[in-house]
Amino acid sequence: MNYESIKYLRLKRQHMIEPVSESNYDRLFKDMSPVQTQFWIEPGSPPELLYRCEFDDALTNDMYRKDRTIIKGRFQGGNVAYCFFEDLPLYMAAFAKPIKRFTEHEEIVLNILKNEGAMDIDLIKEISGLLSKEVSKALQKLQKAFIVYEDQLDKERTRAFYILEEEFSDLDFNQYTKETAMQEVIRKFIHMNVYVNEDMIKSFTKFTNKDIKLSLEALFDAEIIIEVDEVFGQGYVLTDDIEEIMAVNSEVPDKVFILDLNDYLVKSNELILKDRFAKSDMKTLHYVMKKGEIIGRVLGYFRYGPNDLEDLEIDLDEEKIIEYKHPVTQALKETYKGQETALKKYCGKRI
Repeated sequence: MNYESIKYLRLKRQHMIEPVSESNYDRLFKDMSPVQTQFWIEPGSPPELLYRCEFDDALTNDMYRKDRTIIKGRFQGGNVAYCFFEDLPLYMAAFAKPIKRFTEHEEIVLNILKNEGAMDIDLIKEISGLLSKEVSKALQKLQKAFIVYEDQLDKERTRAFYILEEEFSDLDFNQYTKETAMQEVIRKFIHMNVYVNEDMIKSFTKFTNKDIKLSLEALFDAEIIIEVDEVFGQGYVLTDDIEEIMAVNSEVPDKVFILDLNDYLVKSNELILKDRFAKSDMKTLHYVMKKGEIIGRVLGYFRYGPNDLEDLEIDLDEEKIIEYKHPVTQALKETYKGQETALKKYCGKRI
């Protein structure tokens, strides 16, 4: 099995070779869900599938959340992300963190919402007498359990909270068990990445090692996946993908992408990337991908305005570092086009 073929098919499925049209966008969003917002962005912004669309999908998703075509939730360890309304039962079953014992604050907030109806944090605070941080903490826990739903219709800070199953009573929340939901999430994840290993699954889903192993065993027993042990590592592919992988005869485009920290490909490799790149006093602002491989990162500091771009590190040999300097620095310039900021160093050396 050729890893170049896997990379090509991965980029093709994620529409990083040919951007998706508006008519096919919903399918891509569903396949890549739950979709997080960009990491370095104004709070309350809609999600985006950066580099994957031939149109401004932030505008589309802003409209989608206004009419609840897409729904906000706390998935993957409690991260805020969006999925299509009809897919909520799947992701709720897979990612919910049940509350075994309610705290006093959680009971107070929950009873207020049950008895008084939907309201924002300020009103809950007024009725309960709790501090803002106490209300927020309780709401987050209730959201992670998918007991409470936060309605994010736009960028405004005032957001209403509802009892989820009352608000969406027309959805079948018994459609999946936790086990079948986790299996489907992992199956979709393998489909979009073509080849994955257990570290990748854990990076994206935040499932426990035990749940990942049990889900993979179930998918293997059902002949949905097969295990592969190639020179590039041990992992899993979908059984139905074998022929398509073997039939790929196109090369991965030699293109550079400056990836956001919440990009699907970064979230798919988060654990691997944290081990690969040394800790720094500076923040990792972006990862750099060239020809389907993450080869480096951009270091600097987040600012409300243009970020400070301190250094661009490439984790390759000296020959490649020299060869790649122009294309990767140009790609970074394009990412920050029109903003008053500039890269100061390339691999530790002043530009």
